[in-house]
Amino acid sequence: MIAKPTIGAHAFSKDGPSRSWVRGVSQLHSNFEEKALAVFQPDILVGTQYLATYRRRFYLDPERVLMLAVLEDAVVCFQEYVNARCKRKRLLHEEAEQWILEEDSSYLFSFGNICDTLGFEASYLRQGLLRWKRIAVKAIPATDQRKSVAG
Repeated sequence: MIAKPTIGAHAFSKDGPSRSWVRGVSQLHSNFEEKALAVFQPDILVGTQYLATYRRRFYLDPERVLMLAVLEDAVVCFQEYVNARCKRKRLLHEEAEQWILEEDSSYLFSFGNICDTLGFEASYLRQGLLRWKRIAVKAIPATDQRKSVAG
């Protein structure tokens, strides 16, 4: 019968205190093997940490969910219909652009109030959308621009 080497846990080896918790691990390769053996160590979690993995990562109140939906709809209308030829779609783009550019924050669902409530910088978002529009309009061939303006 062949004797199998045994690996047991102890604090000291023949050469003095061992940096690894498993006997038989050489000191030259201890970092790599310690990392490999760490897979078998139990994870220590508090109950709230464990349950947090099953909760929603981005929790919003229903009012904020509505505000996010309004903002998302405005950005989608602004971007999707920037080059629209259809009168209804062009109107959606223009209304979204007007709402985004409006500085008045006297009503609850203004662009500025929604951005503030959701934690976005309104002026930064405004500048980014306008920069995106300039690039998107430049990308249209000249003949298509004349048709969309005249149409």
